[in-house]
Amino acid sequence: MRVHVPAGLSAFLPGTAVAGAAAIMFAVGSVLQHEAAVGSAGTRGVELRRLVASPKWMVGQGATVLGTVLQVVALALAPVAIVQPLLAGSLVVALAIRSVRDSCLPSRLELLGALCTCGGLAVFLVAARPAAATAGGHGASPWVVVAAVVIAVGLVGACSRIGRGSWGALVCGAAAGIAAGIAAVLISLALKTFSDSGLVHTLTGGALWAALLVAVTAQLGSQQAYARGALSWSLPALVLMDPLAAVPAAHFLTGERLEPGHALVWAPAAVVAVIGVTLLSRTGQGCRRPLHFGFRQLRTAQNRS
Repeated sequence: MRVHVPAGLSAFLPGTAVAGAAAIMFAVGSVLQHEAAVGSAGTRGVELRRLVASPKWMVGQGATVLGTVLQVVALALAPVAIVQPLLAGSLVVALAIRSVRDSCLPSRLELLGALCTCGGLAVFLVAARPAAATAGGHGASPWVVVAAVVIAVGLVGACSRIGRGSWGALVCGAAAGIAAGIAAVLISLALKTFSDSGLVHTLTGGALWAALLVAVTAQLGSQQAYARGALSWSLPALVLMDPLAAVPAAHFLTGERLEPGHALVWAPAAVVAVIGVTLLSRTGQGCRRPLHFGFRQLRTAQNRS
């Protein structure tokens, strides 16, 4: 039996698989870092000393680093417009992990929101049929690179003035997502420069260093978002804004393109994803569907028997 693979994915299956693995690692990292960031948050945000002393944060950071490595590998094998939307799968995985750790089932609104978010992004991915960068697309104007860096750093910097709460988590998550999307494009640009011109040209060019700066900025922004409110506010915004920022940035910086003839399909799909994030952001922070028979109860029942 022959399995049909959408045209936009058939040429990039290895990169697609690696991006899926990266999504899982990012989900693990985001949940653990959120738990640690909440515990180390003060009146002015995250207290770095308490944060780095937390074993939970270190494990979460390790998972995020591994996810980043896998993401870089995926970006070397597939276009940005394939890799970044696939990372939206981390949203569903993170919600599942959080439900297990909190012994609480996701609410119906959370399930509907996750379905709309990931389903909308998945339809976008298939319908848009992302194509690889055009020849010479790595020669982006230095001013375009500078503008991308200024946008990312400026947005995350502005979030440092936002207080704690659901709104702060949502806005900071969106800013971190935009920075992460821009960082992914700059990484892709640096990889293309290395492939076409070699190591020396890559090290002396601006794309690599811009990518490192924006990637660190995105990481700091995500920590601020996690510390300001529930994961159901910060993570959906981060996950959605990442690909929505990466796709246009990839067009301007690397020359990647989408299928214009299918815009009537992938444009509404993006709207569905936005609706999904809105639904997720309206869920409460408390547990409304607790698991009354969790792992501890199961283990106790087994010991008694």
